[in-house]
Amino acid sequence: MGALGQDMRFGLRSLLKHPGHAAVVVLTLALGIGANTAIFSVIHAVMIRPLPYDQPDQLVLLRHRIEATDFFDGPMPPADVMDIRDHTDVFQGVAATDRTFEQNLTGDGEPIEVRVAGVTANFFDVLGVEAALGRTFLAEDEEPFPPGAFVQGAPAPVNNIVISHGLWMRRFGGSPDAIGGTLLINDFPNTVVGVMPAGFELLMPANAGMPSGTDVWNPTRFDYRQAPRTSGNANRRVIARLKPGVTVAKAQVQADKVAEWQREHFEYNRDGEIYIDVKPMHADIIGHARTVLLALLGAVGFVLLIACANVANLLLVQAASREKEMAIRAALGGSRGRIVRQLLTESAVLAIVGGLAALLLARWGVDLLLALRPANLPRVEAVAIDGPVLLFTLAASVFSAVVFGLVPALQASKPDLNDCLKERGTVSPDVRRRRMRSALVVAEVALSMVLLIGAGLMFRSFLALQKQDLGFEPAGVVTFRIAMPGLRSEYATPEGRAMFVSALEDRMEALPGVKSAGGVQVLPLSGRFWTSPYQVKSGEETEWGLLEADYRFATPGYFEALGLRLVTGRFFSQSENDRGAEVVVVDRALAARAWPGKEPIGKYLRAVISPFDGTGPEQKWVKVVGVVENVRSQDPRTL
Repeated sequence: MGALGQDMRFGLRSLLKHPGHAAVVVLTLALGIGANTAIFSVIHAVMIRPLPYDQPDQLVLLRHRIEATDFFDGPMPPADVMDIRDHTDVFQGVAATDRTFEQNLTGDGEPIEVRVAGVTANFFDVLGVEAALGRTFLAEDEEPFPPGAFVQGAPAPVNNIVISHGLWMRRFGGSPDAIGGTLLINDFPNTVVGVMPAGFELLMPANAGMPSGTDVWNPTRFDYRQAPRTSGNANRRVIARLKPGVTVAKAQVQADKVAEWQREHFEYNRDGEIYIDVKPMHADIIGHARTVLLALLGAVGFVLLIACANVANLLLVQAASREKEMAIRAALGGSRGRIVRQLLTESAVLAIVGGLAALLLARWGVDLLLALRPANLPRVEAVAIDGPVLLFTLAASVFSAVVFGLVPALQASKPDLNDCLKERGTVSPDVRRRRMRSALVVAEVALSMVLLIGAGLMFRSFLALQKQDLGFEPAGVVTFRIAMPGLRSEYATPEGRAMFVSALEDRMEALPGVKSAGGVQVLPLSGRFWTSPYQVKSGEETEWGLLEADYRFATPGYFEALGLRLVTGRFFSQSENDRGAEVVVVDRALAARAWPGKEPIGKYLRAVISPFDGTGPEQKWVKVVGVVENVRSQDPRTL
């Protein structure tokens, strides 16, 4: 240890003699190590860190898959959830959650919008998460509401809810008195029975259409077995916990048997195309992010290698000026190993200082990465410069010290004593050193070319994405969201909701500078979507297919407000909207898929849909009156 300390002190003195050289080396290393640290911090949070649940390796997601298409991939009808519970014995528990909905929280304090998710009573038990205050749900919490519970003027039944830590702080100021308190959500009173720990969130795959940030968990109080067994009612995401010792493969075998049983017994699944997939929860959440993040890590790995090659070249140049010093050390009895150790110690000092500077750059780099991240990148809230990231930075620094320091140290430790000790002004670099520097330059150029080609391809993809026709005109469009009061309000009926939306559109269009206004159930590219399989009718023939359509309920003004371009036919009118005429507008992709080579106007299709007025789901034949350009509803890259 004494010799190492001596080497470090000498190394520091040597570096301080050439501060400009040391600063260039440290900055170069800081850029290379910092980029790797920033990317690794994201990879660690997204891919490596276990899910924040008890024994997360036992958690799996179950989802429907249609063999003919990947469009419909995920949610199940409530009755199918019960089939899995009833006909399998590999799970400790099977839970389900509905989509999240924005609703109004009123009463004491300022009215705010909260995000509410309907879950089964065993939802928190399956995840293995306990309430930080109070309790989670009991089986009796999800008993169906009594008849007439939502009639105006009727006494409100007791409904227990669990709230997030954030809502607890905002609404109750962190007071323990929140337990047993009442929250008025969409004009319906709810009793708070539990508060979840800070940071608790249900993590789901990006294509699940379930935004994060849930404020309230509400028990789904209806009989799952009596729910309509249709794909249009497929709105439950299913989470299960494997029994100890049970593999995903064994669970998949039983899920296949459940799907086979469903195909035999229920009409909606009669074509035999719907299957049940069992996926490890962690792997399913990561999804395609794994490929992107590993590609980024490879790119910044090249950056670090380029930085090391650059630093090695700088050290070779410096070694030429220190040949006489090394010759004197050798003449005085210094072994080659001792000289190599001294030079590697100096490299280590440079790498450590560069690593410390890299941490500062990495903090800025992480902020930049998160600002530029895709909206569907999971677990970004867990990204941090923590212990594992610090260990990675240390390892990267040590690796860099060896990579850039070893070759110059070996070169400098073999001086020609006769030439070096002669009194002359300069010493010309020998052939070996010239070859080594040339090799390092070639390596830098090669690695730089790889990065340049990769960057060029990424930039080309970015330009192509920028030029992608979305099917609508986002310029000048302003949007806002309204969570309408619930079933015990004046907006409980479809007529009441329609009158409100119509009056709101009229008032919006009367504002100065507003050209048009319209309403829609779900905005394109919002991360939410509603899907349904459909039948098509051509003349007297009816064709059934498990093709999926992404559908939206909209008012006539929506088409002009968003700038949807009509290809053929017409938009539906306000009078048709008022009387609930059974007409639809489809995009070109659906028209070509449903009626290839035929005129779609006047044709009929039947879908199982859930109107946003709360009256669904329902199945009906509707007439096509118009076709618009393809709209990128879920992803700018795909229809």
